[in-house]
Amino acid sequence: MQYIFYLPAILFLISGLPQMIKLLKTKSSEDISVLMYLITCAAIIIIVVDAYLNRNTSIMVSNLASLVITGTNTFLVIKYKKNN
Repeated sequence: MQYIFYLPAILFLISGLPQMIKLLKTKSSEDISVLMYLITCAAIIIIVVDAYLNRNTSIMVSNLASLVITGTNTFLVIKYKKNN
């Protein structure tokens, strides 16, 4: 198994942390698109299902990591969105 393909999992986790930290600190998501996050989550879910069905562990793990970060950020964006 080629472990280099697990590197994207780490990079996905690192890439989403600054946004998550900012959302938690400011408790505001006014300038962030909820739709973009929802579409991204849907796309990642499709990739995870495909990777599972094709038994591609490295792709599945990387995208599950991405889904955790993106899903958490989506939740925070929705939670902190002000009602207009």
